[in-house]
Amino acid sequence: MRLLARYVACALAAVGAVALAGCSSPASLGEEYARNSIDNLLAPTVFHSHAYDIVPFAEHVQAATEDSGIVMLGVDEADDADSEAADEAIGWITLGLIAPDTRAPQGYWDSPSEQDPGPYCFRVGFNHWGVDDVRGVDCPDELVAVPAPPSQRPRVAVNAEEAVRSVLTALPDDLRPEADVVAAVTVLLEPHPNGVTPLAEVTASIEGRVVAVATGDDDDCVLVLRTGTGEVDDVHVPSIYLNRGELGCRASTAFADLRPPH
Repeated sequence: MRLLARYVACALAAVGAVALAGCSSPASLGEEYARNSIDNLLAPTVFHSHAYDIVPFAEHVQAATEDSGIVMLGVDEADDADSEAADEAIGWITLGLIAPDTRAPQGYWDSPSEQDPGPYCFRVGFNHWGVDDVRGVDCPDELVAVPAPPSQRPRVAVNAEEAVRSVLTALPDDLRPEADVVAAVTVLLEPHPNGVTPLAEVTASIEGRVVAVATGDDDDCVLVLRTGTGEVDDVHVPSIYLNRGELGCRASTAFADLRPPH
């Protein structure tokens, strides 16, 4: 009876040239639900921000899809992902989900609309500044989640700031050479647990009695300074100065003019 009522309503709507959501086919309603779900997932700014490769976006997807009903089915990195061109593809993430078989009542109708559960799958393309393209693709036989791949790019050790502060605090009055400071910090850094991701390089710079140590990149930079009186403080650098081609996340940056540009 429900399908018959909807058929009659759709026929009347067609005569009156009125668009009714309930007149859509179950397949189109299911696909609409799935696409809206993917668009909502990818709406946050973390999916429209800078990254050098696909891994950070895959990590954000993995966190965002937990208990969401959306499954990350695959992560593929582009062959030329090291390209610096903003519009160059860095990779693709395939997502899948199963829609509910009905949707809540909408408009003037009291009964829910039937939806084809699918499954529905989408391949999301990313460039260096986030989502670049979303298109529907065929689904595999089963929707099996995959984890985000380990990053192949150097990343800051989880205990980097603790290690840097420890070494700078314990420096003797007769300062060591920069290479010795770097070695002392490096030996304290904890390897990344995946056994794949390398540690970010450590640099040190000494000017007079002042010592600076840095490790990281423009996304995550640890930069700490020991003053001539022995005080140890973080150095806060405007993000624009950390970008490639600028001062970067290096120890020497602590001695530069870090006033924000006008």
